[in-house]
Amino acid sequence: MRQRTAGRSWAVAALVVLGLTAGGCSGGSDDDEAGDGDPTSSASTASEAVVTMAKLGERAGRLSPARRQQVVDQVQKVVDGWIEAAYLGGDYPRTDFADAWPGFTAGAKADAKRDGDLMSNRDIGASIDGVEPVKRAVTVDVLSVDGRPAGVTAHVLLRFKTTGDPVKDVRVVGRLYLTKGKQGWQVFGYDVTKDAR
Repeated sequence: MRQRTAGRSWAVAALVVLGLTAGGCSGGSDDDEAGDGDPTSSASTASEAVVTMAKLGERAGRLSPARRQQVVDQVQKVVDGWIEAAYLGGDYPRTDFADAWPGFTAGAKADAKRDGDLMSNRDIGASIDGVEPVKRAVTVDVLSVDGRPAGVTAHVLLRFKTTGDPVKDVRVVGRLYLTKGKQGWQVFGYDVTKDAR
């Protein structure tokens, strides 16, 4: 099992966590229940039939229902972009994961490159024939200030099986911390674990 926490702006992450805590919200587990319940949105960017189940999680501050859904949809696109580029997309076997972190800030991308075995399939890409998604889920916690979303924590769950020799069942679980700038929502930090059986 590999785990890594990285980020350049922990003050913002702390505000998100403190804001959700102060709002009387409790954080959920990043296990399989991340995709349970009725999703507020679902989409698929993979060629497979497995869709990302996306839903709104905890929230602190006021935000209209329409705006909440918009945030979930926008964050889901960022998460799906990473999942596709880092784990599910591309032709295997492969060793090139240089573009595996779209939607990451420059600092977070540099961290993710250093953590490439965790934040992509760099560790197993050369030895597998392909990947078959099993489950994709994201729960979006939102901190709002003055009616505007100020920060997001995306709880991510990804499960996939590899084909080839050896066959592995891989599970990626964790949190992505996002902030909104000129480029839209971007990942500036993460706390992720990855294990393969």
